[in-house]
Amino acid sequence: MDQTTVRAGAPPRLTGVGMQTSNSTHGLPVRLDPMVGRREEVSLIRRLLQTSNRLVTVTGTAGVGKSRVAIAAAESLRRSVSGVWYVDVRGRGQDVALAVAQELKVDPGDDALGAVIAAIGDEDALLLIDDADEAVAETSAVIDALLLTCPGVRAIVTSREPPSSTAQALVAIGPFAHHDLTVSSDAVRLFADRAASGDALFSVDGSTLPEVVAICEATYGVPLAIELAAAQLQFMDVRTLASRISHQLDTLEPAAAESRSLRAAVEDSWDRCTETERRVWSDLAVLAPGWDLDLGEAMAALSAATPRDASAALKQLIRRSVIHRRRVEGDVRYELLPALREFGAERATHPQDAQGHFVSCMLLRLHDAEDNWFSGRQREILQRLRGDIANIRRAVSTAAALGDADRAVEVAVTAWRQAWMLHGSGDEVATWLGIAFASGRPSPFWAAQGHALRAAVFGQTGKPGLARSELGIARAALEEVANGDDAEAAQDCAVSVRSAAEVVDTDDRRALELLRILMDELGEDAYRFGRTNTPQRLAARLHALGERAQGSRVDDDITERALLVGDRFERSFALTTRASACAAAREYETTEADAREALVVKRGLGNGLGVAQALELLADVAREHADPARGATLLGAAAARWRDAGAIRANYPPYFYDRAATERTLRHRLGSEAFDRAFAYGAALSEDESIDFALHGMVEARTRTGIPASARTSELTPREAQVAALVADGASNKEIARQLFVSIRTVETHVQNALVKLGLRSRTELALWHREQTPQG
Repeated sequence: MDQTTVRAGAPPRLTGVGMQTSNSTHGLPVRLDPMVGRREEVSLIRRLLQTSNRLVTVTGTAGVGKSRVAIAAAESLRRSVSGVWYVDVRGRGQDVALAVAQELKVDPGDDALGAVIAAIGDEDALLLIDDADEAVAETSAVIDALLLTCPGVRAIVTSREPPSSTAQALVAIGPFAHHDLTVSSDAVRLFADRAASGDALFSVDGSTLPEVVAICEATYGVPLAIELAAAQLQFMDVRTLASRISHQLDTLEPAAAESRSLRAAVEDSWDRCTETERRVWSDLAVLAPGWDLDLGEAMAALSAATPRDASAALKQLIRRSVIHRRRVEGDVRYELLPALREFGAERATHPQDAQGHFVSCMLLRLHDAEDNWFSGRQREILQRLRGDIANIRRAVSTAAALGDADRAVEVAVTAWRQAWMLHGSGDEVATWLGIAFASGRPSPFWAAQGHALRAAVFGQTGKPGLARSELGIARAALEEVANGDDAEAAQDCAVSVRSAAEVVDTDDRRALELLRILMDELGEDAYRFGRTNTPQRLAARLHALGERAQGSRVDDDITERALLVGDRFERSFALTTRASACAAAREYETTEADAREALVVKRGLGNGLGVAQALELLADVAREHADPARGATLLGAAAARWRDAGAIRANYPPYFYDRAATERTLRHRLGSEAFDRAFAYGAALSEDESIDFALHGMVEARTRTGIPASARTSELTPREAQVAALVADGASNKEIARQLFVSIRTVETHVQNALVKLGLRSRTELALWHREQTPQG
């Protein structure tokens, strides 16, 4: 407990029961500072204990606020039971029953547990056993005995590691949200409240909010870290604190000597781990946040004797709340929170071994993705690589820091297509290759591969001068490889350099000839789409040169192979490539058919950029069919997909249709105001909704509810109407929160309330409904 916590006085004794009780609480800690957030967690615990659950265990990593939440939940239940009893187990040894007896003021005699059971009897009581980490097994035994013999007992236990009781419901307390923060976010509110106690003149305003957000993001929303950070304002200004926050264990020392430090909390977790678990913890500190279980087990294998031991150590660290588990878009990802990651790195005994092992693990994953890309595993690989992107970057920088230029280049080259280019992030590939080259001189083989890829990326992103320079370096490296003894390596490099030369070449006929040579040289390897997209580029060049029949034959070959292996990406890519060529040739019937089919294939694949391409092509079809409102809406939906991908539009023809002419025509036909409204409507669509709109117009068709507009408008509160207007303007929840100075959760609540009141089912319907209510001038 810190200096802001006091204990409530002991209530009177009930005669004949043998223990002290009360109609409220017994010794329940009272915090003098307000609790920020956590309403959902407190409500969940209360609801569980008021229904069929008699034991709730609150788990979470050090400093996340388990005790605070449990105490608030117990306080909220004080009217439901005759007594609420608080037992702090920390520092009281293994005899949990004795600790409970002492808090209940029961004479333990020779059998403390028996005395407690006799004292409670049939009374309805709530026990809060706090900080049970030191005596998990003993706590489990005591709680199980009480639940079996005392029918009125309910219990809350807080522990980083949950007891083994089968009767428990686990409630995992995570950090506060630490992305997309506003002044109303829980993390920022907690910082502001605690900072005011150290500096009454401090406030979170326009001048300090950026630094406060940076501090809260760096703490990953861990309440103890935020509180300790806020206390540092007694000693330094917020800008200095923000600049030092990356070293939390040293920077976030408590302001008061009697307060518990972040380092002490983390050390406590370390002390409870076995030697193997500690080594695994240190090895995991190499990883960037957001790794999956497979990568965690691969890293753990470095310090564990067997794969089974590695898996067991990892699971135990999860159980001990050392590893934090979170859901991301339906996927489960793991991480060490910053203080635990920093501590693990400090205690590492073989850091370079762990770093080298990490790079090897990432290369294995990337080669697996490369080798199995053109298969039915494609969606799984796309999803995995999206989650892996932070660790792909980390692998390049780690290899570079180790001075291993070859492996740094290998990571970037192996990841280039699935991790970056498919999502329009070509410039990032070039940047990471630059970091790899700066770390040392790579071997001629990897120099040829890396510089050839960099040349291709620069060629596709409109940097011809840089592309030619990189191609020259790649050719020089190729010559070195060719003069060596490894004919296979020389052939691999020659293919990469020729492939880059085709991208850089501005002469379409010469580039086409290069592609045909490449196809002949590669044979079946040309269809290893995880490494190369030569057939796609051949089809694109043929279509661009008007050799449509040959281009279609290549597309059909890709499609046939894709159907055999269960591929979806390459098949839909071929469809959009052909649709682009047909649009350029003004063959709009084929354009529409191919673009629509591409959307059907792409649904749920996780290829937002490909969806954007197809939507833009259908917008051009709408322009041709004199349907400007539909065209503008499709352009808005495509823009949202580009935005979501954070993509840079490539220049390699004709993968990406130039929408500028289409947009100018649609804007002219509709007028700027009407165009902007339709565009904003499209921009508010989710990916699934945009596909529905493009294929069926279903989003627009299902917005009719039959409720008179005047009656429905009056149902919304002024704030709900304001949020609806911003949704109609195409603003995201994050943008609305910032504009209205409220939390994202508050915006979500307003949107949901508006949907329920109006009988609507999506943000898209809400946007269209609002536009229908707005008089057009």
